[in-house]
Order: sequence, then structure tokens, then C-alpha cells
Amino acid sequence: MTTIVDIVNFNADASCLSSGAWLQALAGGEQSAVCSWLRLYVELRKKVMLGFTGATVADMRAFNPEAIDLVNAHPDIFESIARPFSHDISLLRSREGFLINLDLGWRYLQREFNRVHPLYLPPEFMLTNEQVSLLVERGFSAVTVNAARFSAELQQRIPREPYVLKGIAGAQLRCLPVRGALTQAYLDSIHELDAAPWANVLRDNGVPLLGSWRDGESPFLIPDGVARERAWLATEPPLERAHLSDLAVEYRPHEELSAEAYHSYPVHSFTAWMKEFRMLGYVSRLQQLEQHVSSFDATELALWLCAINSDVLSAVEKASPTVNLKKARGETATFPFVIYRSERGLEGEEYLVLLEGLRRAGSARDYIDRFLASGQPHAKKLAARITAIRGSLRGV
Repeated sequence: MTTIVDIVNFNADASCLSSGAWLQALAGGEQSAVCSWLRLYVELRKKVMLGFTGATVADMRAFNPEAIDLVNAHPDIFESIARPFSHDISLLRSREGFLINLDLGWRYLQREFNRVHPLYLPPEFMLTNEQVSLLVERGFSAVTVNAARFSAELQQRIPREPYVLKGIAGAQLRCLPVRGALTQAYLDSIHELDAAPWANVLRDNGVPLLGSWRDGESPFLIPDGVARERAWLATEPPLERAHLSDLAVEYRPHEELSAEAYHSYPVHSFTAWMKEFRMLGYVSRLQQLEQHVSSFDATELALWLCAINSDVLSAVEKASPTVNLKKARGETATFPFVIYRSERGLEGEEYLVLLEGLRRAGSARDYIDRFLASGQPHAKKLAARITAIRGSLRGV
């Protein structure tokens, strides 16, 4: 029987998930859409690895603490993994900026969840080899890679089974590859209300331990998404779902890999995030601010972490996807549904302008007070994250 480690990347700032829709998903206490989604895994006894970013959990703490309680009440079902606070583009980060985001996220996740595994899931599978070495220094046990996110040549060279990769200065870190084909198979399954696409990829996996990766926001972007996720989970073929802590995973030493294998962490393409260079000035302004990140207070850090989110760029540079959905299981007819990108670019720009104002001798203090009191969804998210960061900086 196939053993699968099902890793869910959950970024509350995803480019297709508007801030208003996210807060609506958190509304309702134990009856919230987020709690309903989590309960599927409990009711159907499906183990899953939760990759919530720190920012996502900060929102949950502020607006739906029942979701955190639900995760903690079922350690047999949920195991969280290591994430940064912001789902950023680490290829743009300085050493100090990367570590601040990493440390805040890891500290906050350990504070909120009872069971957190030190497997690091890099946002967008973007990671430099210096950052691999920093993960080793910080004591993380492993990292994930998704060959499907890279060029055709690299897809052939990235090992399919767990292995040890190299960073700079002789650093070595265990690496758990995920099967890229499972991502689309999962999406096809919830869109079609049929687990057959998922089952087909599982049938042809070719390795004893299979890692999967998918976005946790997916069911919140389409009609009846939670019911569609239930249909997929309820009809998936027999397999052993496992947490990493359940397994004694053997990682092949890099010395035993073939000469053609890619021994270090591959550098991800940046094309989709800067396709037409619309956000070049935005990125440049952020990099100038990052030179002072060590002196930021909690409010400034929260603004910076919101502004560096990768989906600020995605929402501007990427087209809105159209998917074909079935209304009922067994039907052949489908209907097109456009998943519109949110206006996260506007939100990012507002965070950036506020941060720049605060750095000019606090000239934006009145502006930010009015912004936080405005009731806008992205202002509410900022307030929740300021509170979380203040607590993390105090170490409580």
C-alpha cells in the first residue's frame, strides 16, 4: 500500500483569496468554513501535514481561535510543519531579512500549535543555497522540493526519493521531494467531484514513500469547495496517510547520488512573478527598506512582512485562472469558473507607503491609526499580525 505524506501549503494572502473572503471564511466560530474544512480530516480520519504560514495563524488566532483549538485537539490527524511568518520570495531576501521572517514564523507556530515538525516548506519552492545553510544552523530537520516547478532538465536531475542536499560551506540538509503531478491531480479531483485523477497518479507513483503538495486555499476559491474536498477525501483509493514523525525516513547521502543528479537546491525561475516588470519599482523600494529591518518595531515588521508576500506580485503579474467544474459527481458536463486574482497589489502598496512613512521620523503615525481603525479587511489582518509579532518578540 502506498504511504503518502500529504503537505498542505496554506497562505492566507494567496493572490486569488481576497482579504474579505478570507475573513469571511474565518467567521462563525466552530461553524466557520475553515473549521468545517479541518473537520473533514477528523471525521474521515485522514492524516495531513499543515503548512500554515505564521501570518495565516495570526489571523486564525484573532478571528477564529476555534480552528487552532481544533488542530490541537487532534494530534493524531494534524501535524504542523515549519513555515516563515510571511509567504515571501526568499530569492529577494537579505540574510537578515530571511532569518527574521523565518524565526518569527517558527517561533509563532511553536507557540500556537502543540505538534510542529521541523520540516521546512519554502514558499514557492524558492530557496538559495545560503538559506539551506541557515536552515541547518537553525536546526531544521529537512526541506521539501517540487521538481515540477523547475525546468525540464532539472526535473530529470532532481532525485525522486528522499536524499541529502548540499548548501554552502559544506552544509548538508535532508530533502523530501514531493510528486508534482499530485498537485494537479488533487485540483482535478475537487473540480470534477471524483478522486479518479488522484488515484491515477498514485497508481503510477513508482516510489515507496510519496510526498504530495497542494494549496490549502483551493477549496475556498470555488463554489461548494468544502463539499468538493469531502468528496475527494471520501473516495480516494486505499493508502496509508502518515505524518513525518510517524516514519523512519531514509535519506540517500548526496555522495551516493549519480553524477548527473542535482545535489544542491535548484534556483527557481522568477519569470511569473515579474512577467511584465510592473512591480519592479515596488520590489526596489522594499529592498531599500530591508536594509533597516533589524531596527523595525512590531508595527513596522508587520507592515514589511505583509508587503513582501509573494502574492502581492502574483496578483498583479499573473492572469486569473479559469477552471472547469462539474456540478455533481458522475456528470460529464462542466461549466467554466474564473478564479479572479484579488487586488492584493493595492494592499501591498498601502502597506509599503505606510512603512515608508513610519521610517520618515514617524510621519505616518496618524495615517496608520486611521488605517487600523478603518475596518477594511486588510487593515484587520494587519492589526492581528501586529499583535502576533509583539507577542513573538516578547517570547511569550
